[in-house]
Amino acid sequence: MSAQPRDEFARFAVVGRVNKGKSSIVSTFTEDDAVRVDPAPRSTRSCQEFRLRVGGRTLFTIVDTPGFEDAGAVLLWLQERETSAADRAQLVEQFVRTFSATGEFPEECELLAPILAGAGILYVVDASKPYRPNYEAEMEILRWTGRPRMALVNRIGSDDYEAEWRRALDQYFSIVRPFDAHTSGFEERLALLRAFRELDPSAIDALDQSIAMLQADWDERRRESARAISEMLVDALTMTIERPAGEFDDHKAKEREWNEEFRAAMRERERRQRRDVELLYHHDALERREDDLAEDAITTDLFSQKTWRVLGLDQWQLARAGAVGGAAVGGTLDALSGGTSFLAGTVIGGLVGGLSSYFGARNAARVEVVGRPLGGRVAIIGPVSDANFAWLVLDRAILHAIAVSGRAHAVRAALVLSPGEEERRVGPSGKLDARERDTIGALFNRIRRAGGTDSETAGALTDRVAALLERT
Repeated sequence: MSAQPRDEFARFAVVGRVNKGKSSIVSTFTEDDAVRVDPAPRSTRSCQEFRLRVGGRTLFTIVDTPGFEDAGAVLLWLQERETSAADRAQLVEQFVRTFSATGEFPEECELLAPILAGAGILYVVDASKPYRPNYEAEMEILRWTGRPRMALVNRIGSDDYEAEWRRALDQYFSIVRPFDAHTSGFEERLALLRAFRELDPSAIDALDQSIAMLQADWDERRRESARAISEMLVDALTMTIERPAGEFDDHKAKEREWNEEFRAAMRERERRQRRDVELLYHHDALERREDDLAEDAITTDLFSQKTWRVLGLDQWQLARAGAVGGAAVGGTLDALSGGTSFLAGTVIGGLVGGLSSYFGARNAARVEVVGRPLGGRVAIIGPVSDANFAWLVLDRAILHAIAVSGRAHAVRAALVLSPGEEERRVGPSGKLDARERDTIGALFNRIRRAGGTDSETAGALTDRVAALLERT
């Protein structure tokens, strides 16, 4: 395929009546939080153009248009002047020229202009409302333009009239697809682009390249998410903070304060990682609510007792998981899904790891007071000694990344993360087979022993996290 000039890209006009979700579809398609999504009618009065860009290049443009106001009168004007079906597109152009000059039919003139300039049509209807024959005038006008067109069946309310809408839409549009702007993810968007390329031969090259670039960009975002999670895992395994410890200070009395400072630092590290992932998926204005949460929400305090059990892991299950991790052997126990063969196949070192895990939620980080040649005595707080802590951090990060990558940009409510029934029983890492868990566990042990990581270990950990993101 020859290279596409930089100024060639597909253009779409999102068309329909007022308050049918057009702006929400634009926001989701372009991954743009800045698109105004307003439940009040007549929120879009003029055309607004939004571009989806990757690597500085525009892949496609979507035009958010006003809704039809008097389609019946427009169609009557056109029909009174029709002489041949071959001249219908020119007659629509004549209508726009005529009434743009007089100021009449402002909404129709505004929405038809980008279509006549070459944009493909995405016609949006609300299938939670009954079909009415008066929609036929606007659909007929769109047919007269001669432009490629696809109907998107949105559902804003709870009622379902999709079947009757489809029977009508099939008479005016070559492709009719359901599309919920609040739930549709990346694959649904790609599917619509692939379908539209079949309608418009002139846009095939542009859309093919856009689809390929979108897929490559999505894969890279997942890789970058995995890298951000891996870097946080290294910190979870190795992070320490230092505090001055005077020669005669009561160090034991200070341990609670030091531990809380350590926990605050770790919480802040997790928040930074979450924000990094949110920005990767263009959720620049995302509000994440972490204070007023249900007791079992995964955004509950990283160090609280209920967080340790939020993914369905009670203390004895955590102990079994820690036993396997502490032993660093390829056991057969499915530790994170409630296996019954407690400590089967492990060595005595695993038992030590397991007991450490049992008490780990209560004793997050160890404290050691040492002397510095020039700095006096200092307390070193951390790292977290619990064998399961990195697995908990991993599961929380995976669930957050999946929620963010799958979140449509039309959704403007605060992001509140709660595990589903499956996650209550077993977290993402619990779905790994024994070999995969051993591989990740070995990487954790290597990082913990070395107090950090090299490029080879970091790359291997990123690979494993990326694979977990892809399958979850």
